[in-house]
Amino acid sequence: MAKKKTEDVKLHERVVGTGELAAIIGKSDRWVRQLTGEKVLQQVERGKYILGDAIQSYCEHVSGGKEEDKKPRLIDYKTEHEKTKAEKAALELEHLKGNLHAAADVELLLSDLILTTKSRLLGVPSRIATECENEPADVVESVVRREIETALSALAKYTPDQIGGEIDHGSPENG
Repeated sequence: MAKKKTEDVKLHERVVGTGELAAIIGKSDRWVRQLTGEKVLQQVERGKYILGDAIQSYCEHVSGGKEEDKKPRLIDYKTEHEKTKAEKAALELEHLKGNLHAAADVELLLSDLILTTKSRLLGVPSRIATECENEPADVVESVVRREIETALSALAKYTPDQIGGEIDHGSPENG
């Protein structure tokens, strides 16, 4: 029986050519050469790579870099991007369901409610002045109470459906 002239080389230590490496990782020769130029893959000699080292380097590259680096990896950015897209879709769905309103719409509605109520309350003295002339205190009190309750009734009529829709400005006389 003849002796083996060369020792068996372990698979991860085997030296492969550019074409062979490209076939293993499922890319073109040109792609492998580009990764070599970008210093992702290291050649042991021109067009030759240690298979184990090249596969590990390629896997690190595909996943966005080494995990022990303190800087974010590409996969981290992709994960964050997908998370942001999911949050945006959830917010859009809530908006479509009417459970979420734009801050500007809420601000507009509340500003309108406050200003309308303020104008109605400020109009109370002029509306009751003639009505309460020469009246006893209990009658004046009931008229003032009625007018203030009328002015405040606009706040009681508020519904969330008004957000983003038409706002009823009303007039101080309508109550």
